Amino acid sequence: MNKEDNPLDNGERTEEEIREENELMKLKIQAQFGGLSGGSSDLPPEIENEFLKNVLSFEEQYTKTEYTPVKVVTMLGNPEFEKEKNLDDAAFENEWNRLLNLLEEKKLNVAFIRERDDRFKYRFITEELFEHETDPLIVPEMISNFIYEEFHPDHEQEITEQTMDFLGAWFERSSEKMKHGVVSHFIQPDATILNQEEILNKIQLVFDSYRSFEDCMYHIFEVKFQLNDSEDGKQQGIGHCEGMVKYDAILESGERKTIEGPFKLYMTRDYDWWSIFYFVMAGFDQ
Repeated sequence: MNKEDNPLDNGERTEEEIREENELMKLKIQAQFGGLSGGSSDLPPEIENEFLKNVLSFEEQYTKTEYTPVKVVTMLGNPEFEKEKNLDDAAFENEWNRLLNLLEEKKLNVAFIRERDDRFKYRFITEELFEHETDPLIVPEMISNFIYEEFHPDHEQEITEQTMDFLGAWFERSSEKMKHGVVSHFIQPDATILNQEEILNKIQLVFDSYRSFEDCMYHIFEVKFQLNDSEDGKQQGIGHCEGMVKYDAILESGERKTIEGPFKLYMTRDYDWWSIFYFVMAGFDQ
C-alpha cells in the first residue's frame, strides 16, 4: 500500500501534510456529524491528528450502531462487592482498593466535587452507580466519567460557586465573564425588567469608571435555597447568597477609593443550574 492508498499513514509525512489532513478531518467531522473541532494553535499537529482520529472513530461507530444502555456493573464485568456497612476497617481497605483498581482497568472515572470520605464514595459506587444505565464504551481508549453531584446536586455548593464566579468577575471588572451566570431577564425592586444585555451594560459603566479594583476581599455569611419539583421531575427553586465585600477602586487619576459593604445575590434554578436574577452589591448604584 502506498502513501496515496493510505492517507492516514504518517510514517514519512511532513508537518505540513499532517496539518492538511487535520483540516480535512475537521471538515469531515463538521459535514457528517455537525461537530466543530478547535484547539490551541500551539498544539503539535501529530497530537491533534491522533485526537481527531479518535473523534472520527467515535462518531462513526456511534452513528452506525444502535447501542442498548447497560448497567455500570455490567461494564465492570458484574463483580460482587460487600456492602460498606458490613465491612470492618481492614476488610473495607481491601475492597476499596479492589474497586479502585477495577475502575481504572475498565476505564471508568468517578469524581466528587465536594470532599467525601472513602466509605461514602464506596457506598455510592457499589450501591447506586452500579445500577445506573449508560451507553457502553465504543472506543477502547475512551474513559467514561461520572460525577456524584450529577446524581445528587449539591445546591449549596453550586450557589457558592456561582457567587464566587460573580465576585471574581466583578473584581476583574469583566461583565463578559458574568454572562453565563445572569438570567436573560433581570428583575429590579420596582418591578422594572431589564434584559441581560441592559444589566450587563449598567455593570460595565461602573467598571469603566475605574482603572482597576485592588485588595479585593469577600466573606460569605449565608447560603439558603428552597426547591420544588417540576412536572418533568427536575428540581426548580429560588435561593440567595449574602456576605460582605471590600475592595479599593482606583480612579484614572490614581486616587484610591475604598468600597466596603454587603452583597446579596438572588438566584433561581430553572434549567438544572442556578442563575442570578437580582443582586445588591457594594459599589453598584442601580
